[in-house]
Amino acid sequence: MKAMTVGSPATLETLAWTQRADPGQPGSGMIRVALHGSSLNFHDLGVVTGRLTADAGRIALADAGGTVEAVGDDVTQFSVGDEVVSCFFPDWQDGAPTIGNFARPPGDGIDGYATEFAVAPATAFTHAPRGYDAVEAATITTAGLTAWRALVADGGLKAGDTVLLLGTGGVSIWGWQIAKAMGAMAIVTSSSGEKLERARELGADHVVNYREVKDWGRAIVDWTGGRGVADSARNLTAGG
Repeated sequence: MKAMTVGSPATLETLAWTQRADPGQPGSGMIRVALHGSSLNFHDLGVVTGRLTADAGRIALADAGGTVEAVGDDVTQFSVGDEVVSCFFPDWQDGAPTIGNFARPPGDGIDGYATEFAVAPATAFTHAPRGYDAVEAATITTAGLTAWRALVADGGLKAGDTVLLLGTGGVSIWGWQIAKAMGAMAIVTSSSGEKLERARELGADHVVNYREVKDWGRAIVDWTGGRGVADSARNLTAGG
């Protein structure tokens, strides 16, 4: 099967498609997934360009969506044909976070999902939301859950709050959609007028180009009637 692997040294030029053996059938507690879509996060870029350390030959990409093709013995949470999405920390199942390194995230400490098939412990995947295709589901693992934890699990976001999203990367895109779904106001900043227009189309209440509006903080205070914001999420991308 084809797999995109990290080169040595890790650069975009040495990132390459390679041939890997098919992973075969799942053993006890494992599932086999046909991978149909992935998402690209800044973390993945860091791995393939050498900013983050990963072994040469590592299969890239942390996030993926796909379809269960086979289940091993003792797997009860999945059936053949289920649509699933990967988990960034496959060993963290519940409770407070206890993981302090990147030894286990796919595409980093272990092989990722820039490939055709994967056989992994059932805990490495969860059910994809109904109505999401594989690419849409794959945006949840890193960006979506980061935004959710920052705004909801840790930030206590509620209806009527105001959220400031600094930039238009994946975390910000999820952030303002979560904010709107929960009845909060979403304000988005960028240096790109095109990106800000797209942010409006996706539900942002207010947008501000911080290169054109130098005192953009004052604009935000005015929009909120002097209250300011309840939460701020920073997720800048190249070009704003």
